[in-house]
Amino acid sequence: MKRINHNLIIVPLEFKVSCMIYKVDPQEVLQVFIDHTTLFDSLCEEYSEGFSEVTRTIAQYVRSKPGGLKKSKALLNCKDIAITAIAGIFRLAKKKRSKVTIRRRQSNAYVNTIFKAMERPHTPSNFLYIDEDSYLKLNKDFCVLSELHSCYPKDYLEYFMSRISAAEEHARSAMKKPNTNFTFDFFMKVANGLGRDANEKLNLSEHDVDFYERMAELRLELYNIRNLEERTAILRDFYQSHYQSMNLN
Repeated sequence: MKRINHNLIIVPLEFKVSCMIYKVDPQEVLQVFIDHTTLFDSLCEEYSEGFSEVTRTIAQYVRSKPGGLKKSKALLNCKDIAITAIAGIFRLAKKKRSKVTIRRRQSNAYVNTIFKAMERPHTPSNFLYIDEDSYLKLNKDFCVLSELHSCYPKDYLEYFMSRISAAEEHARSAMKKPNTNFTFDFFMKVANGLGRDANEKLNLSEHDVDFYERMAELRLELYNIRNLEERTAILRDFYQSHYQSMNLN
């Protein structure tokens, strides 16, 4: 039986294509996702841009896991410490007299306590490599949540990427179907600058300009196709063909 490498992230083609369309680096998008993962926001009902979408994505993944939620082995030897710290974070999450940014920052002390006390069978390293030269830095909140849910970091990230499809969202938008994909909402926030360098300049080649012009034309040509799956498939083929041509040049 082939053993699964829990340290190797599989980046889906659909996600790469979506990043290409919106001119964002897949590694950067994943890092912003990690940076917006907090234990505080998993317990807080107030909306916070980016943090709430990430929290809902992780929660949805955990609920969808085959076999249900497994008991965390990371906290077996520090149950009392973990319970006390989580209770402290919960109090901060329910305390609405101060700004959410302040309370999130205050929760760091509790997260540090859990992080130091727990074992790390799912997060033995603070880094997760995409390839030999590229890696992601895991924050303490991300590691703690991974261990609480008995998930490997790649599990969260691969689930996140699996919900990103520019083709489907473009088809859905054109047909005026309601958007229910809060994960793609997060992706678009990142594409629009959330957690990224605001001074980064967008450079378009002639090939890019031709692609975007043809993309606009194609979406108009598909007006009479009222089947979401069919429209999505046509857009997906067009987007992926452009992606492959870009990587051949």
